[in-house]
Amino acid sequence: MTKLLKKVAIAAMLTPFLFGSFAAAQEVAGPDSGTVLYVNLSQDRELSGVLVEMADMKVTTSFGEVAIPFSKIDGIKLHADASDSSVIAFKNGDLITGKVVLDQVKLKTDWGAAHVNTTQIESVTTTKNAKFFSDMSAGKRKWRFSKAPMSSGRAPTSAPTAPRFSTN
Repeated sequence: MTKLLKKVAIAAMLTPFLFGSFAAAQEVAGPDSGTVLYVNLSQDRELSGVLVEMADMKVTTSFGEVAIPFSKIDGIKLHADASDSSVIAFKNGDLITGKVVLDQVKLKTDWGAAHVNTTQIESVTTTKNAKFFSDMSAGKRKWRFSKAPMSSGRAPTSAPTAPRFSTN
């Protein structure tokens, strides 16, 4: 029995040295002060981390393809309608609708790299409790964005008043 305990103790001491290089290989190079994203996945799952290897995002709109810097974005609602359009909320309050040209998002998390396919993402925000919510105005569904936490899961009582743009 003591031989077994000695072997277990030796294995416990050697494990960090044996697997330390494996753990280091899993780290993702990226800025520590980069854009932090909160990703809401399908089936009510969440993930957060620092965005790596991406400075801007391409979006196809009715007026052409544009590259939007992530530093200007507050949130992205993917799969917002039947034609798989997305709604992008800018830091200045504007919204734009278009098709995001992006297959996956790469994040540096506390536990290593995360490569998340956009087909599994419902929304991405730069503020933890920010949310997109649907608004039926004039018989047409519109998306709104709020950085304020919603206590009851309902939309805020006053909708944002910033100009809204739609390309649909």
